[in-house]
Amino acid sequence: MGKTFTAQLEDSVRRTKQNMRYVVAEAVQDVMEAAMTPQLGVTKGGTMVEGKIPVAEGDLIASLRSYNGSSLSGEGEASYTAAVAGFELGDVMTFEWTSEYALRMEYGFVGEDDLGRTYNQPGRHYVGANIKKFPDLIAKHAKEV
Repeated sequence: MGKTFTAQLEDSVRRTKQNMRYVVAEAVQDVMEAAMTPQLGVTKGGTMVEGKIPVAEGDLIASLRSYNGSSLSGEGEASYTAAVAGFELGDVMTFEWTSEYALRMEYGFVGEDDLGRTYNQPGRHYVGANIKKFPDLIAKHAKEV
């Protein structure tokens, strides 16, 4: 005997929710992997590449904190994987880099700092450049389901 219409509808809703979770989780994972792709600091012989996180000493990349809702999922370079793994539809994931120079690395800095040093440092946009890819990543992963 076949499934009732109600059972078929319930199966369809369950599969749709699973697919939606998959698409969002994969797209967020892709954005975070790209944002956390290390770029050797210019002071260590590297060249500036927009969209990669600059790494000289490792403080910035290690300063990541990942949240699922208001709960801290983890701290450190790979903490975003815990937030994504625990994600359910309706959750809000938040990622923050707590290093004191995180915003300067993201947006750049032109001018004099508190110690009187002069900078003309372009932004690396390791977050912004990768967030812009999110809609395309959603479309890419939606085609997989």
